[in-house]
Amino acid sequence: MKEKGALVHLSLCCVWIFVLVSAGIAKGPGDALVSVVSLDEQGNPWRQGMGIMVSKEGMVLTSASIMADCRSGVAKTADGALHIIRKISHWDSLQDVALLQIEPESSKMAVVGTASRLQPPEKVWVGIRQKEALQLREAELTTAFPFSPRLTLLKLKPDNLETEPGSPILNRRGELVGMYHAFTGDPNKSETYGLYLARQREHFLPRSAGKKEDLNWPEEPLKRFDSPGIRDFWEGVLLSLRRDWPEAQKKFTAAITQPGVLPEAFFGRGVARYHLDDWDGAEKDLEEATRRLSGYALAFLWLGKARERQGKAAAAGDYDQAARLSPDLIEAWFRLGELAYKGGELGKAKDCLERAKGDPAHGAKSWWYLGNMALKENRPQEGLEAFNQAIKLEPGFYQAYLDGGRLLLEDLGDSKEAAVLLKEAVRLKPKQALPRYYLALAHLTSWDRAGAWQQYFALRDISPELAANLAKTLERSP
Repeated sequence: MKEKGALVHLSLCCVWIFVLVSAGIAKGPGDALVSVVSLDEQGNPWRQGMGIMVSKEGMVLTSASIMADCRSGVAKTADGALHIIRKISHWDSLQDVALLQIEPESSKMAVVGTASRLQPPEKVWVGIRQKEALQLREAELTTAFPFSPRLTLLKLKPDNLETEPGSPILNRRGELVGMYHAFTGDPNKSETYGLYLARQREHFLPRSAGKKEDLNWPEEPLKRFDSPGIRDFWEGVLLSLRRDWPEAQKKFTAAITQPGVLPEAFFGRGVARYHLDDWDGAEKDLEEATRRLSGYALAFLWLGKARERQGKAAAAGDYDQAARLSPDLIEAWFRLGELAYKGGELGKAKDCLERAKGDPAHGAKSWWYLGNMALKENRPQEGLEAFNQAIKLEPGFYQAYLDGGRLLLEDLGDSKEAAVLLKEAVRLKPKQALPRYYLALAHLTSWDRAGAWQQYFALRDISPELAANLAKTLERSP
């Protein structure tokens, strides 16, 4: 099976945007969309993006990148009214969030609530700008990937949404799900990343006036968003999505050396090192990520993978911790079940692999293991069904064809059906000797001597020993 090693299974695996045709434009919740413009020291427009009203008290959630290096700003609501931004009530550089306070001049101001949970796949609405008008366009949320306890990356389709910093994502109930993340410094020089982030609930909630974290406009422009560590971190994420592991490692290392070290940067560098075969270095980074940020399920998963590569028994405990922290993290259950199977703990293996058998990435091999366990327990028909399920999920699964064919031939006595599976195994790996050997036996027992001799002649160049054994069988047969 191929290693699903990107940050995202994405297993990080984890933020691409694919194509879904939809031209539907929504109204209603779209009335809560806000256009946000920051101003420079001379009062000229600096950056523009979108936001959304989350409170009738005039709270606007937007992208922090819009507000960096500015001295003031204005927001334009759906009714066309312009509002001066009074202050920044909350600022989160990592998640690219700024919660702004504007004057709520109208009690009829439209607002949206927040979603309590994500349920992909589901239809969503995404904020876009068309000829200066803000609208919601239909899309689909296909995956919510928990990069860390603080960051959830979203996969959307289609890929031509024309989003901008602060473009919100709403579910069909009109609740806020997430926001387009654009890490930008100087808009003429910096790269915009096509990443969507789920907004955590605490970033929606208005802060009470007068608290320390409320940021009135300072004497100097805000520069918090341009923290070098955070910029290097997101550049590392982008390079990881491109599978450029050497450069990703450099960026995460740069992020780690900056003040206010991000646990996610240790995770990112650990994954990069894993793919560069530096499993000891990966182990140290991933262990540091779990120490610095509690509940980091994905870091425990990759820590287990790094330790398993080194043959360390502690890997099973890491997988178990990952599965307990995040029961929806299917790869943790799969790897825990795989280790249990190899260690002879068939009961534990079955329980874990049952959780993974429907997963697109790990379901085929989970079914294959379940099929082998059924054979060990003398349940051949159940084993055959498991192998067929593995083939259904992964049509190129060579070992499932071979094992299913052998099972049909030797245990269930169905040589014709065995030949069907074994022919596919031969097609997938024509230089392998075993499928040709068993295919010859299947032909022989179904009275196809010509087919059996054909496999014999092919075997002579691949495995003379097996060919000699087969020749004795063929010569004895009537």
